[in-house]
Amino acid sequence: MSDNNSSRITARWILPGDGEPIEDGLIEITDGLITDVTSRRGAPDRSTVDLGNAAIIPGLVNAHAHLEFADLSEPIQPAAPFTDWIQSLLAYRRERTEPLDALIARGQQESADAGVSLVGDIATGEWTPDCIQSTHPTVIAFRELIGLRPDQANDQIEIARRHIEQCRAAGDHVMPAISPHAPYSVSPDLFHRSVDLARQENVPLCMHLAETPAELQLLRDGTGELFEMLNAFGVWQNDIIPRGTRPLDYLQPLAELQHALIAHGNYLAEDEIDFLCKHPNIAVVFCPRTHHFFGHTEHPWPRLRQGGATVCLGTDGRSSNPDYSLWAELQFLDRQTDGRYRPVLLQMATTIGAQALGQGHRTGTLSVEQRADLCIVELGDADLSDPWELLFSPAARVRFQKPTR
Repeated sequence: MSDNNSSRITARWILPGDGEPIEDGLIEITDGLITDVTSRRGAPDRSTVDLGNAAIIPGLVNAHAHLEFADLSEPIQPAAPFTDWIQSLLAYRRERTEPLDALIARGQQESADAGVSLVGDIATGEWTPDCIQSTHPTVIAFRELIGLRPDQANDQIEIARRHIEQCRAAGDHVMPAISPHAPYSVSPDLFHRSVDLARQENVPLCMHLAETPAELQLLRDGTGELFEMLNAFGVWQNDIIPRGTRPLDYLQPLAELQHALIAHGNYLAEDEIDFLCKHPNIAVVFCPRTHHFFGHTEHPWPRLRQGGATVCLGTDGRSSNPDYSLWAELQFLDRQTDGRYRPVLLQMATTIGAQALGQGHRTGTLSVEQRADLCIVELGDADLSDPWELLFSPAARVRFQKPTR
């Protein structure tokens, strides 16, 4: 190291996220920012940290997480029907005793240990910026808004406004965003007012959409398991959602926003896929292991990608996933697709996720003037020569690299 604010790091491979792999790569960092990415010339000098048989990739981006479930050792059961899972989740929330800030701190630490530098977290309950205990990973805090009854909209919008103000006053380790939860838990009025607020304040918005067949049935004709649950809760009104409503009716207003995200998008119709392909400002966050847990039909992410839509990756929460490891999501999806999409998968887990969360100007690639948010992957089999085969090998392991900032 040349001084306290500068460092040089070299490794067998550098995979920048938005460019070609660099063999025997070298990264120079000054004051927490990348100042050069190049191929190493000759043996590293004594001031250079040599990581050996490792790859340096951008810090991973978990675009959709529920960190509040960090204490769960396994997903909540049963996975089906969906309303039984929801009610089991609500029961868990009522019964847990660990403070929310401690749970989120655990989720943050687990994410950091898995190489995640940026996470889109759904903020619920008594969440405040004080729940974020460290500066790593950076948290985009999506304040969850719930209110199917029309008389709840004013209070929910006021909660969202206070959330935005509090996050902006807290520092750049936590940033404001809002999340009208889902079509079955948010009135149309609250949804449209949430979109208006996100546009006025220029903050990202995330919504669970096209997640289950039960959601589509409720929107279409007001029947099914979600109707029965909401009616039992005493919040359903027969005219609250117009008959014949579809996910497209929610996608169209989101096209007005600079950064909108759809969590899951498992059951999008062809015209909805076409709409997303024409509006890359609306990102679909695919959560592969959660998708598998619920036994959903094949996700349309390859068609979305091929058509020009924005698709990134998330873990959802431990309520439907074994952990918060974005790296494990990558490996799982790589196995499912027989290694056909490796460069694309890395982009989805880094560059595209950062852009979807509105942070592409700061992180997500290993580019000059980007933050030095690095993820170090120990490559295992030294005999392999292809960087993508090495990176996605079952022997590869993420090693947390504290950012130099």
